[in-house]
Amino acid sequence: MPPLTRWFIKSAIVYLAAALLLAVVLALPGSVPLPAFVRLLNPAFFHLFLVGWVTQMIFGVIYWMFPIVSRARPRGSV
Repeated sequence: MPPLTRWFIKSAIVYLAAALLLAVVLALPGSVPLPAFVRLLNPAFFHLFLVGWVTQMIFGVIYWMFPIVSRARPRGSV
């Protein structure tokens, strides 16, 4: 797997963890009193999830499936 693909997938996992953590925080106000600005983080959750996780994972898989675009040497080439 090319190094660029690994970086994309690792960053996608970091974005996924951040989005899940923010989702847990957004789900807490019903049971735990939190400041009012926490509800303003809803767009940040969607941004972390869609732009962060989904986009990074798509680009990582694309660079893995089409190595010519990433200019990495194909496996088995001499």
